[in-house]
This record gives sequence, C-alpha cells and structure tokens, in this order.
Amino acid sequence: MKIVKEGDTRNVLCHNCGKSTATYLLRDVDFSDRSGAVKNILAAVCNGCQQVVSIPAQCTPQIKQAFDQSRQPLEVRVPAHFLDILNVATQKIDESLGEEFSKTLILYYLHALISGRYTQDELKSLLNSELAQAKASKRLSMKISPRQMAELTALMQQQNLSKISDVVKAVILKINQDLVQEKNLSGLAELRNVAAAFC
Repeated sequence: MKIVKEGDTRNVLCHNCGKSTATYLLRDVDFSDRSGAVKNILAAVCNGCQQVVSIPAQCTPQIKQAFDQSRQPLEVRVPAHFLDILNVATQKIDESLGEEFSKTLILYYLHALISGRYTQDELKSLLNSELAQAKASKRLSMKISPRQMAELTALMQQQNLSKISDVVKAVILKINQDLVQEKNLSGLAELRNVAAAFC
C-alpha cells in the first residue's frame, strides 16, 4: 500500500470536472448512506471543484471505527419461531445465506415499508394473529444506524405502536406473510440481488 501525506497531489477523474488534479487534504467525509461522517481524514480533493474524489486505503481503519461508532445496538425479545421464520425466508431468497442475513432482511423490509414500496396495510393487525401469540423467549440483536432507528420510530408512530419490539415483530410477521406463506413474492428478485451483494 502506498502511503500518501497531506499536500500530495495526483491525477484524478472527477465527476464534476472530468480529468483533473487533486490534492490530499484533511476533510470530514460522509458515509455513503448519509448516516454519519468520519471526521478529519486525508482525502483527495479536486483542485477544480473542491469536492472529495477519493479516499486513500490507509484511512480504512479510521472509517471502519467511525462507522461502527455511529451504529447503535438494538435488542428485542421475540418468540422462538420468529427466528425460524427469518431463517426460512432467508433460505427462500438464497440457500447459501446464513442466519446473519436475517437482520439485513428486517432492515430491508423496514425501509421498504417506510418508503411505500411495500404496503403497511394490516401490519398492526398481524400482531393480533395466532402466530404472534407466544412467549418472547429469544433475543434478537443487531446494530443499526441513526437513519434506521429513525425509520423504526417512524413506523412505530405510523402504526400507533408503543414499543420498538412490536415494530420488529410486525415486520417479521410481514416477512412471513410475503415470503414464507408466499402471499407476495413481488420483491423476491430484488432481495436476491441484495443477497448476491451480501454473499
């Protein structure tokens, strides 16, 4: 790995300026999902438009640390068979996926419900179904970004629910309805694309 220092220059291809020259300067750089930023790292800054055009590999540990710190733990208790639902749904998407993908699946569904790609109709009523009536004996843990927490809170308010755990349970029951019970497989192709990037 070539180590660069502040003030070094290089030729770059800038999205705004085309072929240009960039200088390595200290900058705050947003994460690609806009959930936070890494502060004061070396970045190649286009001399024409002053936009960050690349980040050297030597900054990867700083970026990872800042990204991990921006995420917060989320722990909810769910009935044991809810984890089975997630595992069955995951296998329907791609048999090579492990159980870690189930957390990605929950967050995917959460975003799709908030953005309107999936309907929220009857979401709250799923919590009154026979399948939902069981002791919450298993723990489901994941790390989520501030944006994902905001989506959880928004869905909780939109569905007039009182607990984050109810939102997660409702999302899992929606996954069961769509994928396990195969009542709506319209998102399966997109989920398989997400899974391909995950593997």
